[in-house]
Amino acid sequence: MRRTLASVMMALVAIASLSAQGYGFTDARGKVIVLPAKAKRIVSLSPAVTEILYAAGAGKVMVGATTYCNYPAAANDLAKIGGYSARTISLEAIVALRPDLVIGEASMHGQLAAQIEGTGIAFAGVKLADFDDIYLAMANLARAGGDEQASATAARSMKARVEAISTRIAAIPASKRPTVFWEVWNEPLMTAGPGTFISMVLVGAGARNVFADITEDWPVISFEAIVARNPDWIMASETHASAVTPESLAKRPGWSSLSAVRNRKIALFDGDIVSRPGPRYVDAMELVAKALYPELF
Repeated sequence: MRRTLASVMMALVAIASLSAQGYGFTDARGKVIVLPAKAKRIVSLSPAVTEILYAAGAGKVMVGATTYCNYPAAANDLAKIGGYSARTISLEAIVALRPDLVIGEASMHGQLAAQIEGTGIAFAGVKLADFDDIYLAMANLARAGGDEQASATAARSMKARVEAISTRIAAIPASKRPTVFWEVWNEPLMTAGPGTFISMVLVGAGARNVFADITEDWPVISFEAIVARNPDWIMASETHASAVTPESLAKRPGWSSLSAVRNRKIALFDGDIVSRPGPRYVDAMELVAKALYPELF
């Protein structure tokens, strides 16, 4: 028992020592990731993680990413290891790249951890549920394989931009801020609930999610529910553009009665920017704020 306790204490001391040097951190699974040195070869399993790695100064050590990792432009040149979902990712492709560290989203890629770790490669899962999670991921991944000073500078810049938005819209009472219906899909009708990243961007930009009272993240809703709320704006990703043009919406039975359709208060945004929980969430917030309050921006 004493030997076991002594071994545990020695391990904890080693972890603390490595963490102090900047090579260790606790991931979203609660697992302490211990690296003997800063990672020199990193593979990303998520477009958002890839953007975070570049913002954290770790782009120079990235060797692989998904087919959806297209920002910044340099990410297009990385070896591809599959798509975003766990079932599309190739373990063989990852192993062939000889990474020191593989990073994914804990909720999406946690199931791959055992397989990846079984090959002797370290795996870290990050949580990207809100803006604070992004800053934490930037700091952790900077320690693991990036540039802590560059990461901190990027985070300060992001926070300053968010504060600038808040300052400009501060005088608008919460009750006067426009309501927004975000259409995720039209057949069936789906929207973004208040717990989603998209809804957080809307609120940060000075909007009110017209479906802020629901509990689901991606609920199927009825047209009658939209009519009852009569949103000031209808917004969506550009990937859904053909379904939400003023002309398309006007052709849907009953939609011409909505004030957003009558007043052509419809806005589309780059889906990669508004949907990825990464450093560009500030860009998304600015885009939405400018659409809502052009006179303030």
